[in-house]
Amino acid sequence: MPFMSEPLLTLRESKTSPVGSRFQAICALGEISTKTAKTGSTYYEAVIADATDDIKIRLFGDSPVKPVLVTLKPGAIVRVGGTVSDFNGRPDLKVDQLAPITDAERSDPAIMGRLTPVSQHDPLKMKADLLGIIARIPHAGLRATVESAFEEYGERFHDAVAALGMHHAFRHGLLEHTLRMAKCAEALLPLYPKVDHSLAVAGIVLHDMGKVQEYSRLEPGMAKASFTRAGNLHGHLVLGAFIVRAHGTKVGLEASLMERLEHVILSHHTMREYGACATPSTPEAVFVARIDDMDAKLSAVEEELRKAPPGAEFMPLRAIDGQLLITPPKTGA
Repeated sequence: MPFMSEPLLTLRESKTSPVGSRFQAICALGEISTKTAKTGSTYYEAVIADATDDIKIRLFGDSPVKPVLVTLKPGAIVRVGGTVSDFNGRPDLKVDQLAPITDAERSDPAIMGRLTPVSQHDPLKMKADLLGIIARIPHAGLRATVESAFEEYGERFHDAVAALGMHHAFRHGLLEHTLRMAKCAEALLPLYPKVDHSLAVAGIVLHDMGKVQEYSRLEPGMAKASFTRAGNLHGHLVLGAFIVRAHGTKVGLEASLMERLEHVILSHHTMREYGACATPSTPEAVFVARIDDMDAKLSAVEEELRKAPPGAEFMPLRAIDGQLLITPPKTGA
């Protein structure tokens, strides 16, 4: 079926269009897998994504676009078209048109800009705010360790994603996540005098620094980042501890403080079953881990609220292992 002259929509716009209407979008193709239906027949499942959303599409043996799909690889940028539907009460897109974009479209910044999700906050202001917090770290050695790490990785850090899907999976996401945590820490530290200010703030600023090595760059035209070789082999907690060890040694950070700072990095996922290398065992480690968990979950909630289709009451949310109530409270706010 040839593409019609329908206006391009984002995936979020497509998913919220009336059931039965046509859609057309430009997306990046994710992983393609073969599945088996309850009837025993096989079908293809693929993820398509743009800057606003992602969705799984299913193509059965009689699909007119199956011959095109099997020739493509993950990361291919495609134009898709089809009909808006629903599946088990959730928005679904029935794709009946699929083709790689043209070379002219690939060189069009407006087209490519539709693909890459970016923080909704000003990255230059976020960078300045975070540097101000770093400058306020009281302990000179811990402050110097953080500054040394930023001298090497700052440019990469400011552009990096904080995750591949759960939260802050967009350009400048790592900066946004870290800044929000650091602002939380400065607000909460006066309430918890047993938590050392310097170790807590240094730990927060560096807690996810290993992600600059764990994930690939999210370049313009890409919808999602991916794991690097180092990310697959080590993960960002270990990579972050490596960074702390290298820069703490470089600036002469006292050994016991380096051990405590490394512990914050290695334990901030709270439990081993969640990927932590150790259980938080210092006041600062507990403090950082809980602020990290709070910001990750609330950011996932914010993203789900942005994606929610009109009229929905509950949406499943993996970050809270349950259902998220979409309708706002009637407080007049």
